[in-house]
Amino acid sequence: MSGILVVERSTTLSHLLKRTLAAAGLEARSELAAYLDTIDHLKHSLELEQPYGLLIVGIPARPTRDCLALLDHLATETQRELPVLLMVHEQSSDLDAWARRRGRALIVLWTQFSKIPTALAQLEPRAGQLAVQAEAVAVASQGIRILFVDDSQSVRLAYQQLLERQGYAVSTAGTLNEASDKAARESFDLAIVDYFLPDGNGDELCRRLAGLPGAPTLAIITGTYREDIIVKSLDAGAIECMFKNEAKELFLARVKTLSRQIQMQKSVEAERQRLDGILGSVGDGVYGVDQQGVITFINPTGLRLLGYAEEDQLIGKPARGLIHQGADERPGEAADAGLEQAYTAGNALKGHETVFWRRDKSGMTVECSVLPLAIQNRRQGSVVVFRDISERKSADNLRWELTHDKLTGLVNARHFTHQVALELQRRREAGGYSAILYIDLDRFSAIVDAAGVPASERLLVEIASVLGKRLREHDVLARIEGDRLALMLSGVQLENLFPLADSYRELLHQCKYESGGASRPITASIGVAVISRDTPSAEYVVEHSRLACRMAKQRGRDQTEIYVGEHDARIAREIEAGWTERLRQAMEQERIVLLVQPIVPVAALPRSESAVVQRQGWRVNGSGTAGQEYLFEILIRMVGKDGQLISPGVFVPLAERVGMMPKLDLWVLNRLLRYLSGVRGVRAPIAFHVNLSNMTLADPDSLKLIEAAIRSSGVSARQLVFEITETSELTSLHSARKFISALKKLGCRFALDDFGTGFSSFTHLRHLPVDFVKVEGSFVQGMPGSELDRKMVGSITQLAQSLKLRVIGEHVDSFSTLEALRISGADYAQGNYLGEPRPLRSVDFAALFPHG
Repeated sequence: MSGILVVERSTTLSHLLKRTLAAAGLEARSELAAYLDTIDHLKHSLELEQPYGLLIVGIPARPTRDCLALLDHLATETQRELPVLLMVHEQSSDLDAWARRRGRALIVLWTQFSKIPTALAQLEPRAGQLAVQAEAVAVASQGIRILFVDDSQSVRLAYQQLLERQGYAVSTAGTLNEASDKAARESFDLAIVDYFLPDGNGDELCRRLAGLPGAPTLAIITGTYREDIIVKSLDAGAIECMFKNEAKELFLARVKTLSRQIQMQKSVEAERQRLDGILGSVGDGVYGVDQQGVITFINPTGLRLLGYAEEDQLIGKPARGLIHQGADERPGEAADAGLEQAYTAGNALKGHETVFWRRDKSGMTVECSVLPLAIQNRRQGSVVVFRDISERKSADNLRWELTHDKLTGLVNARHFTHQVALELQRRREAGGYSAILYIDLDRFSAIVDAAGVPASERLLVEIASVLGKRLREHDVLARIEGDRLALMLSGVQLENLFPLADSYRELLHQCKYESGGASRPITASIGVAVISRDTPSAEYVVEHSRLACRMAKQRGRDQTEIYVGEHDARIAREIEAGWTERLRQAMEQERIVLLVQPIVPVAALPRSESAVVQRQGWRVNGSGTAGQEYLFEILIRMVGKDGQLISPGVFVPLAERVGMMPKLDLWVLNRLLRYLSGVRGVRAPIAFHVNLSNMTLADPDSLKLIEAAIRSSGVSARQLVFEITETSELTSLHSARKFISALKKLGCRFALDDFGTGFSSFTHLRHLPVDFVKVEGSFVQGMPGSELDRKMVGSITQLAQSLKLRVIGEHVDSFSTLEALRISGADYAQGNYLGEPRPLRSVDFAALFPHG
């Protein structure tokens, strides 16, 4: 056979497979935990002309896309000759059909894992021959004393007779205490312990026996397979877990394996006479210590690496303080905790990196392993094997620096593009989709000015940490440059791409910075591009994600935008078809929710924060200036079929893409008019702001439908203020002006939203007959800590008011922001500090303004 490849995600189940193979005299050549990596590995083994002779694959209870991709690959012509054993949790007609079609494949339930050797013999006769030969090998069982512990007398007798027929000396016990007493009086080489005992569990007995002088090798036997039992037993010191329902031959094979290990331990003393010659030829440094950490021997290579001429200069002296300390310490300081613990506790330690000190007090970076030394079941200290890895560490550090960003620890732009290229190759082979998210923090330069460079760098590190916690297998997060990050999401569903990408935008709101004495959340614009088998190159998809991010910026920041280019027409059709139906169903099923947020007259708010009156959870003072008009903005959310709220940043761009915004705008207006027609008893003048899309402004049919809806509703048109976004690319100022003028004749008013974000701001202000100007929220948020933002808002306010327009400041998030806005002369304030959005139907407007 040319080797066995084991593929299993669960560490416990992988351990069970290896133990079962070892008991049958077989060994896995390689182990993998990821299905896609297995495909690459199998291809590579064929290219090297080193194919595997057998493949064992653990199938999850619900096969994943990666798992199904591996099964498809195993059915190709290049892999049909490879014998395959599938380990499954339950019978599946689909897997049975796959095995019949492919041939040279068998399926075994995990509950019947003892049948694995028989199945291997059917798949690969040579494997069966090896297993049979292994069973036939005589084990030198003479001298091996076994303590078998089980609460059932019949079970004890059956296993005692079975083991004694193989030449073992067997003693039995029925309880935990009886076994402890026997082990304290007699010496045993191996203890096989039932997990469930009348006076305790097997893991407790294992701990007791492991603490005895000359402790035996420990194994657990149980009647049922449970992962928690296996984990507890291994943690308690057991090195094998056996099962009562497995074949007796497999049980004996496991005992024989343990017996060989015990015999090897017993022969250590005899082998020590040959140790000096062997150690002299080893290329690594090797030294021994007793349980107190005193050096007992050292080989010539170790002397040379440490700069000593004679072993007498080291033997009999403590290793700590002479050879090793902590990685950042000098000789004479506290000892390396990992090595010291391994010496005193007799623990194994592998691949431990630390600093050893040469005789001239210079440091040497080493990789070392500590192996407990036991002679006749008694610990005699430890053996330490070490090698100089200074050059390798320097190369590793250089390689890391070439592929990573030093500040955040994320991969850099160059390495990210390389990872995207690998993902593109996976998509071409396995199909499906992945995505690139290009993340650009909004107004980061203003954050640097307000918070300072050190604080802004800490913010970038925090952002990297928050995003990094959401990464899945094969996802990659990179810092491209400055405040721009890129995230590759491997294996995504197109219909969920927008909500998934937008969830990262909302996740970033958790990250905050200090400015003007207030903690402020950051926002980011995200551009998305899709990776498919048709994507031309990695550079292509990264660049298009950047272009999508720029479009998100142009839409007003804190937005998510997906790019679909000429090569991606099929992707566009899939996205658009799915979302057209989702939007249509949401409107038909009344799953578009209307929320309302107050736009409060600044003059109606007291100048003391403590004096601001809260009504229904809002900071709205209903006893302000007489006749003062109160405004409220209508916001919308979509309720997904799973009950989760979907933000407009997700579905509005999609509605625009599929041409459904006019229908959505009209739907929202009709629901608002229906609600307002039933509102009674409100003494104060109130009006509601309703957003209209650029697409609706350019549609004459929409204008007619809106006019008809207002006339038939009986609602005063003056209660409606339509908001148009300044950042929208108005296709025709003439058509927009005509649309606005027609509705103003009915009494409606208009507001220019996000004013100040685009170069066309003043052109729009000059040509469009609006009544309100809403200052872009990022300028307002920055006012407490930025003189430039204060001047910007003040200038906009003066200009608008000189044109007889009223000014609304958005995103007011603190009292200091409100005060800065008051000083600027703005008429209205809006933001979460004054009141977060609430469902429209939950607000009692009559009670909100009891005095009119």
